[in-house]
Amino acid sequence: MNTEQIRKYVLDYLEATECHIMELSPASVTVKLSERADRKLTNRPYYWGFVDRTGAEPETMRFTFVFDPSAMPPDPPRGPYAPPPAGVAPAPPAATVNAPQMGSDANPNAGDSILGRYFGVAPAFTGGGGGIGRIPREDVTFGSRRLSSIMQAAHEEGRFISLFADHAGNQTAVRSPRGTKRSTAYEPWLLMNLNVEFACDLKREEIHSYGISLVSGRIRSDFMEQLLSISLSPKLPSNVHVAPWSLSIEQAREAVEQQLIKLISTYDHTWAVEAAERLNEELVRLQSYYEPQLQQSGAQFEIDSGTSVNKKQKETIQASSNPESEDSSQRSKQEVIKQQYDMRCQEIRWQFEPRITVHLLNAGLIHLPSTMV
Repeated sequence: MNTEQIRKYVLDYLEATECHIMELSPASVTVKLSERADRKLTNRPYYWGFVDRTGAEPETMRFTFVFDPSAMPPDPPRGPYAPPPAGVAPAPPAATVNAPQMGSDANPNAGDSILGRYFGVAPAFTGGGGGIGRIPREDVTFGSRRLSSIMQAAHEEGRFISLFADHAGNQTAVRSPRGTKRSTAYEPWLLMNLNVEFACDLKREEIHSYGISLVSGRIRSDFMEQLLSISLSPKLPSNVHVAPWSLSIEQAREAVEQQLIKLISTYDHTWAVEAAERLNEELVRLQSYYEPQLQQSGAQFEIDSGTSVNKKQKETIQASSNPESEDSSQRSKQEVIKQQYDMRCQEIRWQFEPRITVHLLNAGLIHLPSTMV
């Protein structure tokens, strides 16, 4: 991602979470987070637990997110306190405030308080380190910690969505003979973006986007690309109603799975056959390494289900083991070797065994007029 793409992504997130943008420039943005964004980005569980328990008014944090650090002015120096230069008179001492005497008729000011009289008025909290009154500045560049946290928050909250086609750009509204607009029926579609992983000691990934109508059951591939040209909104437009469903979410999901399985079955699976051959070779090589050790220690060598050994070798291994004549130290050594062998078998199977895994990236209910799809 370049700087402009990162800037657009972050601003879209801040707008979607209803954050208050205080200052905006091409190189940075100063923002007061909303409660929703603060809970996700600031990692303050104890504070928000206190707010939830007591019902106190929350105070969210402020940040300056920098997209182009080279275009920003340097921070002011933050050194120790320096004495005033020669020739400058020191500031006069603060006036002493005496507490009112008992029985006095003088009333304190309305804004005066015990803490105010003895400790002064605390400056407003702006959130973050660097001293009172300072807004923390963080670089939001590719690979930065803050950009990763924003992406993670967007992924968690945007994994399941419900959107409607913008009625302003849709000219399908039908007018009655009297000139009034009739309600337009929107057809609900289940959008599923899936990640298909073909893994062995090598790995390949594919992303598939499917849309299935919950009314007619039609399935469209590359559905996400078709939605990119449509203006969508989370609000239901006026003069619009949603058509009743004929399929449940579970039925639609199963139909998409069957469609994806049918597609994968047409692929060339030579890679899986070759990976299985490499797996057997590794298991045989591992067996040839651990078998002599188990024979020497007198352990009964159990052949892994994925390898082959002749009957004569197995009888020799069984005859060499005599548990009654072995002491505890020898038995413990046998157990350690056997555990190592089993663990290495599991590792090799995990690395070489061919498998196809499907993960759901995100999904949503997309409501569209019938003329759009």
